[in-house]
Order: sequence, then C-alpha cells, then structure tokens
Amino acid sequence: MRILTVVAIGASLVACHSPVEVSGLYVAYDGTGALVRCDEPDKIVYVNDSGLAATYRQAATHPYQRLFVRLQGVRADSGSIYGGAHYFVVQRVLELRLPRPGECPRLVNAAPLARKISHTWRQ
Repeated sequence: MRILTVVAIGASLVACHSPVEVSGLYVAYDGTGALVRCDEPDKIVYVNDSGLAATYRQAATHPYQRLFVRLQGVRADSGSIYGGAHYFVVQRVLELRLPRPGECPRLVNAAPLARKISHTWRQ
C-alpha cells in the first residue's frame, strides 16, 4: 500500500509539470544562463543547465551574444504570489543558433540580458 501511495504522488507531480516548449533569446554566463521568451519579453527566465551553457559557449562568437533557442522542459518558478524568480528546467535542447531577422520582434527593444544580471564570462 505504501508503494502505491508513493507512485500515485509521483504521478500527480509529473502530471502537474508537463513539458512545454519555449523559444526566445538566450545568454549564458558563469555556468548558468538567462532566457527572454519571444512571447514574454518583460520576464527573464533563469536556465540552470550546464550542457546548454557549454553548447552556447561553442556557438557564440563573442561574450553575452544573444542566441535564439528552442527548449523543451518544465517551468519551475519560485517565490510567493507577489513575486519571485522564474526558472526553466531543460529536458531537451531543440535548437540553438543565431537569431534570424524578424524573429522574436517583441524582443528588439528588450533590455540587454547581460545588464540585468550580474555575470562573468568564462571560456
């Protein structure tokens, strides 16, 4: 009976956090990164994925270069109902490349990611 309860609780937690696909501009710094989604340009989402950060460093030609990314994973916001940090747990990197003209048009006037977050560039 105890195992059945644990399985039921685990299944309900997984159901609550079903994977979603997000896209936007990503910048890696200091072993982690930040994403500004195309559909939510006023919100910075923290992406703590060392594999994605390493791939970013190979693709980026200069520090803090914004790259277009499509990710699959789950949202993991923290804080209270009045605010908090927004996180994204990556399950799969679908695409990482230079942004194309006209892609994510709402992000053109978004504040630079590197200026909103304290950072260090490492190669």
